[in-house]
Amino acid sequence: MPAASTAVLASIIRTEVVHLDGVSRFAPSRRFASIFSESSPSDTLYFLDSGLVKVFKRGEEGKEIILRVVAPGELFGEQALAGDDQRRISAEVLQDGVIYVIPRNVLTAWADARPPAWRLIAECVTARQRELEKKIELLCLQDVEYRILFYLGELATLVGTKADSANEHAIPLSQSELASLIGATRETTSTTLNSLARRGLVRLGRRMLVISSVDNVRHAAQERAHAAGNS
Repeated sequence: MPAASTAVLASIIRTEVVHLDGVSRFAPSRRFASIFSESSPSDTLYFLDSGLVKVFKRGEEGKEIILRVVAPGELFGEQALAGDDQRRISAEVLQDGVIYVIPRNVLTAWADARPPAWRLIAECVTARQRELEKKIELLCLQDVEYRILFYLGELATLVGTKADSANEHAIPLSQSELASLIGATRETTSTTLNSLARRGLVRLGRRMLVISSVDNVRHAAQERAHAAGNS
């Protein structure tokens, strides 16, 4: 979703929607708290005011793939607008924050009363589609190192918080969660991260990845892609 549209929609939701009758705060919004799961009723949307949320799919053997990381100011659970009775994916708190629960009928009634809101919501849904298309492209065409570098660069600017150095960004993801996000095994992800750490691109902590420089990570991703293209 374009940054300007994200900011506009978030501002409107914060000033208008969260105060509507029927909207409530999700509790407890602590790490690992389940927000919704597969087969649960699909009759609400959610607005992340602060913190982080992961949206994911889990297989029968417990293997998980993170479809996206939701950043503050974003709507999620928008599949409820499709009219499905049950969820097909799950969502869980990654980082403590504030989440608002918006019943589908409340949001649609509000948007019907101000039609321009539907354009912003449509842009949100379109952006989700583009994100999934990009994920499929990376899974099919790029190796694990490139996927790690790509997502570290994206997450550092999207959700990363400034760390000790002015150029550092801390991403509150464990190595297992990063593996689920990039579609690789925990072992391969760990080995690749250790290699990147030796090159000074990332520092590894407990449920935390610290990027030394977003520019350096993105440059390394470009070099990796170029090398793969010439191999």
